[in-house]
Amino acid sequence: MAEAANADRQRFDTVERSEQNTELVNFREQRAESQQVEAKYLDVLEAETKIAEENDAMIARLDYRTVAAHYGCAYKNDGYRVMGEMADRVPGVNYKESRTVLADDAMGVGGRHIEISVADPDLAGWMRAHNANTGGN
Repeated sequence: MAEAANADRQRFDTVERSEQNTELVNFREQRAESQQVEAKYLDVLEAETKIAEENDAMIARLDYRTVAAHYGCAYKNDGYRVMGEMADRVPGVNYKESRTVLADDAMGVGGRHIEISVADPDLAGWMRAHNANTGGN
């Protein structure tokens, strides 16, 4: 009897949590937030494009401060979080933790950074698609 009562209570709690979570999800707002994040990623990627052009390179390396500044993070250390998110969500972006800090320091980036492949066709497609979605150029 106690087991049946426990199972019923767990089922009731699960249904109640599910209904509460459904109320919290507003798909239009969630999409708008997603578009806002994508627009911020595009800001970082545009900064990366400028850096790559200035250095005449096919790969741009950005440290957490640069990413945080272009993303609009409140704290510079949030750049680490954004770098990880971008590496997971944007093609052509790789999160690196360098063991050869001296070599990376010579390139202007030491320790953890993201590398963005400028010529990656998937990245170019992602940027075009998200520029269109966010109302960019």
